[in-house]
Order: sequence, then structure tokens, then C-alpha cells
Amino acid sequence: MTRRGDGIGLEVTTSVVRGVRLDPDEPGRVAAAAEAPISRFDDEAAVLDALVRVHGQLGHSARNRTTTTRAAWFPVGSTMQRIDATGSTGPELNTMRHELAERTGITSTMLVEVEARRWMLVLRWDHIAASRLERLLERAGFVDASVEPAPVAFGRVVGIATPVARRDASNGQSWAAVYDAGVPIAATSVPQASREYPSIAIATDVVALHRLDDVLAAPELADLVDEMAATAIASTGKTGVLDLRLVLADAPYPPFPAHDLRAPQRQAVALGAAAGAAGLAGRLRPVDVLSATGAAAAPDIRRPWAIERVVELPPRARLPRLPWWRRRGPLSQSRSRKPGRSPKTATAWRSGTKSRR
Repeated sequence: MTRRGDGIGLEVTTSVVRGVRLDPDEPGRVAAAAEAPISRFDDEAAVLDALVRVHGQLGHSARNRTTTTRAAWFPVGSTMQRIDATGSTGPELNTMRHELAERTGITSTMLVEVEARRWMLVLRWDHIAASRLERLLERAGFVDASVEPAPVAFGRVVGIATPVARRDASNGQSWAAVYDAGVPIAATSVPQASREYPSIAIATDVVALHRLDDVLAAPELADLVDEMAATAIASTGKTGVLDLRLVLADAPYPPFPAHDLRAPQRQAVALGAAAGAAGLAGRLRPVDVLSATGAAAAPDIRRPWAIERVVELPPRARLPRLPWWRRRGPLSQSRSRKPGRSPKTATAWRSGTKSRR
């Protein structure tokens, strides 16, 4: 695994954008941190303005101005769950994807390789809004930008000893995830209630993970993950800032104070996204969005077969028919010739001017 160490990570919510840029000369060190509010997330101009401001605050690396960017995003109503895909070939993976799309409406997947196992993360979210966010990132100046689920990004820095985490990212946007060695088993958005944000709560012990194996419907999965996370975090107690123990590039992340833009409770998810962009942790393939392959339900759908009006050409004029002796022309002369005689000799023979032998 190549340690480039040069990457930008963002956490995008409906009301705020947070971001960090790593130092390529010292992997694991934050070179810059930024934060900008979003007035209206349904307004592209407002989102683009916040992204441009964050891009300007993060600046550029002195060594590389084309820094790869990953944006972590997990909107309200999203769920994620892993399915065992170990040993599956490419056609078998495509078959699994299409069955999920037809049976459950899941159109986004990720492949995660952990040692000898391969997991497919099936993701319910608004992939149209994700594509829109990706285009806005490119317009804001971020190079090679991609959007990934926020629980996946946070799993890169949470460590292998944390099986449950809850993230209160912004007003009305919270999610909980259950992890196995840093890889999410399941995740879902949860009600925020009256909890303080931005904050992170983690638990080091969780029971009955097998209950997640057979649950694939969105409401049941969300209720189960919310229940398991709430029970585990309540039994552990409130987690302080110094107890997060984030790990970035195999090194502990410093416990910056809460008012600092580099504080772990502010930038934890963005740090995980930056680690993925910099190649410091994890091998994740991009989110694959499926498109419908079935036949159209209505056969009489109008389609723009012709874009421009066809020009009407005038009728072709018919040429006068030549007499038969003119039509024969050179062909008749060629037939009257004998082998070895030129046209001039043939004419002399016919007129009698040349002596015959």
C-alpha cells in the first residue's frame, strides 16, 4: 500500500462543511482545517459557496497542487449493511447487485476487502443527491473528488477496539454504526433528540451482533442499530474528548481543545475521509450506482428520434435518352476490331485503302 500522505477529507452535512488537509511530508499530521456553514442545502449556489470557502481555507500543498479529495456524507434516512461476498466472481457480484435493486431498491454498493474476506456494503441513500454533490465539489476546485458514506470514513480512524459509535454531525443529522475491526457491519441515521453537536460517542462493548445478519429491511435495520448503539453507549457512559483515541496513520491523533478547528469531535469524520484520499488506510472501491435494465413499462413512450427537420431535396431531373447507336458508341467499335489491329488499321481495312495479303 503506497503511503502518499497527501489528501483532503471533507464532512458534508445539511448545515455545515468541515474539512482537513494532511501534510504530505509528515503522514498523519493535519496541515490545515476549515469549516463553513450552509444556509440552505437545497440551494446549489449556497452549497457551492460553502465548498469554495472551505477549499480556499485549506489551500494547496507546496509539493502537489492536485490533491485527491474524498467527501463523507450520510443524509437522513440512509442505511448500510454488509453482505458476505467472499469468493464471488465479477458476474456473481453483478447478479447480487441486480437482485438487490429489484428486491429491495438498493442501488449503491461498495466492496471492502479485509484480510481474506470480502464484504459488499449495500447502501440505501439518495444517489442522485450524491452525484449532485460530486459535481459541486469539482466546480468548487477539488480535484478527483468522490463521495463516500460517513460511517466508512470514520471507521479508518476509530481503531479496531471500538465496535459502536454515534456521530452527531449537525442540527438534525446524526447516525450510528456498528463496526468490526474498523469495517462497518451496519449503520443508520438516528434521531438526534437534544444531544449536543458536533460530538462523538463510542462504546467498547456490544452484544448480540448476530441479530444484524438476517435483517435487510430499512425500518427494522434502523431500529435495531439505534437500539444496540443506544444501549452500548448508555452502559459505557458519556465519552469525553480525551477518550476518543483516534488513530491516523498508525499514530494517535492529538486531543485539541473543543474550540480548535482541528478538534477530534469536529474533524473525526473528515480525518477518515482524508486518510482514504491520501492512501493511508483502507482499500475501498468507489460507490457503484446501478441503472435500471428492465424494459419500459409503457411501450408508447415518445422518444426524440429526430433532432433536426430533414431537408426536402428537389426531384432529380431525368436526362434525355440517347439513340441506340450513340449508346453503343465505343462498345460497338471494340467489337468490330480484330485481335492485333489498332482502330486506325481497322478503318483502313473497311475503306479498302489498304492492300490485303
